[in-house]
Amino acid sequence: MANDFSAMIRNFDIFFFIGTFFFVLFVGLYAGKDEKTKEDYFLGGRSLPWWGVCGSLFGTNISANHIVGMLGIGFSVGFAQSHYEFGSILAILLLAYVFLPILRRKKYFTLSQFLEQRYGQASSYLYSLISLILILIQLTGALYIGGRAFLPFAKQLSDSIQYEHLVILLALTATIYTWFGGLKSVVYTDVIQTVLILVSGIVLAYLALHRPEIGGLSGLWRLEQSTSQELSRMNIYLPSNHEVLPWTGVLSGMFILHIFYWNTNQYVVQRALGARSLKEARLGILASGFLKLTVPFFSILTGVAAFHIWKQSGFINQVDPDEAFSKLVLLIVPAGYGIIGLILAGLLGAIFSSVDSMLHSAATLFTIDIYLPLMKKIHFFEHIMTKETEDYISIQMGRWFIIFFSILTTILALIFFNPASKDNFFITLSSQSSNFTPGILVIFVIGVFWKNANQTSAWIIILLTPVISYLLPIVYESKYNFSNITLIFGQHLNFLHRVFLVTILTTTFHILLSLLFNKRYKLNALEKENLPKGKFIPSIEQILFGIYLLLLSFGIYLKLYFQIPKLLLFVVPFLITIISAYLIYRKKQTTPGAKNRIVRTDILLSGLLVGITVGFYFLF
Repeated sequence: MANDFSAMIRNFDIFFFIGTFFFVLFVGLYAGKDEKTKEDYFLGGRSLPWWGVCGSLFGTNISANHIVGMLGIGFSVGFAQSHYEFGSILAILLLAYVFLPILRRKKYFTLSQFLEQRYGQASSYLYSLISLILILIQLTGALYIGGRAFLPFAKQLSDSIQYEHLVILLALTATIYTWFGGLKSVVYTDVIQTVLILVSGIVLAYLALHRPEIGGLSGLWRLEQSTSQELSRMNIYLPSNHEVLPWTGVLSGMFILHIFYWNTNQYVVQRALGARSLKEARLGILASGFLKLTVPFFSILTGVAAFHIWKQSGFINQVDPDEAFSKLVLLIVPAGYGIIGLILAGLLGAIFSSVDSMLHSAATLFTIDIYLPLMKKIHFFEHIMTKETEDYISIQMGRWFIIFFSILTTILALIFFNPASKDNFFITLSSQSSNFTPGILVIFVIGVFWKNANQTSAWIIILLTPVISYLLPIVYESKYNFSNITLIFGQHLNFLHRVFLVTILTTTFHILLSLLFNKRYKLNALEKENLPKGKFIPSIEQILFGIYLLLLSFGIYLKLYFQIPKLLLFVVPFLITIISAYLIYRKKQTTPGAKNRIVRTDILLSGLLVGITVGFYFLF
């Protein structure tokens, strides 16, 4: 095995990788050359096409944490990690049909501006602050996992190259084109990086599955069938007391995390806000959903194959989850054909697409939500703040903050992360971030759907959430007798179960406190006329959501408790979704008015996306 790991990177690999590196840098610098206003710099002039939204959403989401971390979890835990992809589709539909129309109608730059109108400045500032903290944690992690993933390959070029050098280089390069070009630079480089991620991931998956130890997909199924239940890697529903991915957690707390990530996360939603129209934004969001469904098959499945490769060779205990990607590439990829260079370019794209997005969104939050309001309150600036001056100050401050934030996260990645760690970094990062997210999601959702949500209650819930989240596991594992609960969830409270319980508690508190404060002060969070107007979910979208939730719930029940043929469970929801889309189409044809005679493309795509997703839940 040692000799396998020492496969040399050839000149063509180096040429391809460096060429990709400079091409991405050039596109980033060129795309943002005409940014003159804050709308240009922070939202791409609201002119992004659907494919730009799609590529940037996917590239931002599929970071190095996914490429390296998900393969590592596929190796150490198994295909159950696919819930991180399949479960996101519901949240993507919510973004496309519920949250996005509200946010675009008001032409917001940031989600904090929605909270300010809905709940007041206190909640807005707290959201901005917590979002910056979360971005700081995730960006630091992205630099760490990127530096660690590249280190084995860099060592082949020179033993003097260290983890610290790679972290600094990655941060510096992403900072240069993000600083110069703003959101357009980020989006158009993300599109390139998405192509690299997909191509390199598919190539690596193909090579792994066609190793002699595996023998293709059919060989992998045979290996899984001969593996004990404890070591099996293709069971998508793990026991409810599983330490990492219990099925009760992935169908509760993980759905909550998905909704937070796709609907209340600045560096995700910002791409959709920059689209040239609501239609383009929706198409881009739905297209990114289809791309999300490919991730389990080129990342997680590759990790499962890696487990069986090393299990048969007897080296399974010598590979840590976060280094599985690097060692697998050096083991299975033939040198001298440029394939290693292609895969490393895909990894580079995954790193850049997340680092640049988080840097830019952090600068947007700070500039729009903190710096500009502060400047407008200063008497001197109030008199000189014309639109041109405000645009100039905004862009300059955004650029200075990008530099500051990049330096800060680089220092943190060098000080606080150990490149020899043996933990599942993706799971660790998700667990840490989830201590803050339930409360933010609760005030967004209740703020949209309940007009009596109170502004005082909102900022209390934001502050209370991390306290509840950190105390809940202590209470759960305390001396008090919770034997009936621990029998189901295990002796230790998994972070997904924690997220679910914290969400229930904060939702209850928010409603009760809102009723209390409204009764006491005889006022609501804000005047009714300021609430978002309109019907949030048209009837067609309600049908799609209903089909999704009904089939998902019923199908999982059948799968868990009855022996139903997997093919039947896969085909039925797909056919029902197509039939429902056809019925919607027929109804539209009979409705008067030229605009209603054709079903919107996004509705048909939504139906197809729902059918495929529910089918995957049943198939595995």
